[in-house]
Amino acid sequence: MTSAHGSIRAFLASFRLLAPTAQRRIGAVSAPILGALRLGLATTLAATLAATLAVSLTGAAHAGDLQEYARLRGLEGDKLIGIGLVYGLNGTGDSMKDSTVAAQPYAQLLKNLGNISLDLRSLGKTRSIALVLVSVEIPRTGARTDDRLDVTIGTLGTATNLEGGQLITSFLKTPARPMDLAEWTPFAVAEGELEVDPVTTTKARIRSGARMVRDIVMSPFEGDTVALVLLPQYAGYPTASGIADLINDELSVVSGHSGAAKVEDAQTIRVRIPAEEMENPNKFLAQLLTFSVPGDLIRTPARIVIDHAAQVITVDERVEFRPAAVTAANLRITTITPAITPTPDQPISDTIAWAGVATGETQRQSMRLRALLDALIEVDVPFDTQVKVIRSLSRQGALKAEIIES
Repeated sequence: MTSAHGSIRAFLASFRLLAPTAQRRIGAVSAPILGALRLGLATTLAATLAATLAVSLTGAAHAGDLQEYARLRGLEGDKLIGIGLVYGLNGTGDSMKDSTVAAQPYAQLLKNLGNISLDLRSLGKTRSIALVLVSVEIPRTGARTDDRLDVTIGTLGTATNLEGGQLITSFLKTPARPMDLAEWTPFAVAEGELEVDPVTTTKARIRSGARMVRDIVMSPFEGDTVALVLLPQYAGYPTASGIADLINDELSVVSGHSGAAKVEDAQTIRVRIPAEEMENPNKFLAQLLTFSVPGDLIRTPARIVIDHAAQVITVDERVEFRPAAVTAANLRITTITPAITPTPDQPISDTIAWAGVATGETQRQSMRLRALLDALIEVDVPFDTQVKVIRSLSRQGALKAEIIES
């Protein structure tokens, strides 16, 4: 058992019940309580871990290529959007009677296809059509003519369900409207049968439903330079400075070119392409992105990432906290009444909702937060309470970590 885990065991052993009646009972029943907790642990720990805790073993980053830690500015991808009509809905489409938003393009479509003249009132009972927003995500590497991409669909009107719908051919353009509208021409066309989201039936997708009709070319080159942008989890001046020095050292050895990389900010490194490499800058980029970065150059602070939606806490194993006192409202401790030797057939229990938690430690060394969370899981402490414990330690200045919540 590590010293950290030993400290946490002492941490748990020093629980103090705040309710007076519980204080009288805890001494007699501590063993049965811990025994019951251990019995339940075998069947609940796996599920609890999956639902409430993910532990990241990232004390020191591993060595890897530069492209694992940074991206090239200018290769961020793009988005195409358009307005479309979905047909074939079984009475769940837009209400033409309540809104003419969908009726106008529908009437125009009928006129274009069959020279049918309709007024908007005559479409009042139609519920088989839905006006939708159509969008396509362009990869970071761009897209070429005839590439097929997935399409995302979302309703714009009063439609309640897109089940059974088919998208009529729609033209997709860039969201940014150019000054010269003659240049605002489609980059892709989209059509096909919808796969409706089972949870939100007003959203859908069409796999490979968009076909590119024009190239979208991404370029990272800004004159004779490129900008390396550190991924958010690695951003910081220490890491940026270390990687810039690495690039300068590598280029100095390979081509005798020095001072090519400079730190612009905590996340950006500007690299000047040597003149002799400008004839084939793409080859230079390929070499640059495969420079090996030692793990000790990634100098990031210890972090705790709390994902509230997924109820996951990711903890860097370097995260430590000094001895502190914490009271968590949702901790529940069960005692046996009366104070007799319990049997599996005849236990009588009282549940005390409040428990004081203190380290009870006199030593000065820090303890690993990962070990604390492991221990809290053993006594089935809920996710929300784990988060409160982390925040409390941080407010006391007892936690050595950066906390990121999403």
